[in-house]
Amino acid sequence: MSVSGIRVLAASAVLSVAGVLTAAVPAGAATAAPAAAPPRPQYYAPGSGKTVALTFDDGPGTSTQAIINILRAYGVPATFFNLGQNEAARPALVKEEAKDGFVIGNHTWSHPVMTSLSARSQASQMDRASTEQHQLTGHYPVVFRPPYGDYSTVTLTLAAQRGMRVWLWSVDTEDWKAAGSASPYWVNRIISLAEQEGRVLNHPVVLMHNAPSGDPATVKALPTIIKYFRAHGYRFVVL
Repeated sequence: MSVSGIRVLAASAVLSVAGVLTAAVPAGAATAAPAAAPPRPQYYAPGSGKTVALTFDDGPGTSTQAIINILRAYGVPATFFNLGQNEAARPALVKEEAKDGFVIGNHTWSHPVMTSLSARSQASQMDRASTEQHQLTGHYPVVFRPPYGDYSTVTLTLAAQRGMRVWLWSVDTEDWKAAGSASPYWVNRIISLAEQEGRVLNHPVVLMHNAPSGDPATVKALPTIIKYFRAHGYRFVVL
């Protein structure tokens, strides 16, 4: 889903979240003081000059190890927005991501449409995922990406209360549409979207996936994407 397609729904009563915020935060997690207006989502890579952030959603999955290997080989940092239930299923990969210094973000426990949930259920999705990550790595996530890019003021407030900044994306490779195919068509399409959308931005955040079902086209496209941005003077950063 491109940035223009992200749905944003206003919360009808932010005050109704207040009872959830403090009760649902995992013990020891970072918290922020309540704010009348929570921080807005970020779409662009941080840093000065030309920077690019590679991000991978929905893992860990069957393609995660291959993605880690490529990032290692090219010396490139990245941000993984993991699902709590997938971390529980593949804990060794989460620990490997942490050991390599990749940023691990919260992408909820089970990938629901957050705006369809109550404040309490949204908080539970965040907290279960954060607790799982803490148990595996010793650290709570400080970045959050809502599934499908769907969020409300309640979502933003809950994330802020948990010390998590919300990051979306500015370049969508639509790699999930390959549906497990590794055909040249999908590989080239992913590369083309990354290059076409990214080259007009000084700070692109590139959205890719590493779902349990596998994203082989993403794995095949990744080296070319890395070489493209590097050749055009971009510095790779994490969120």
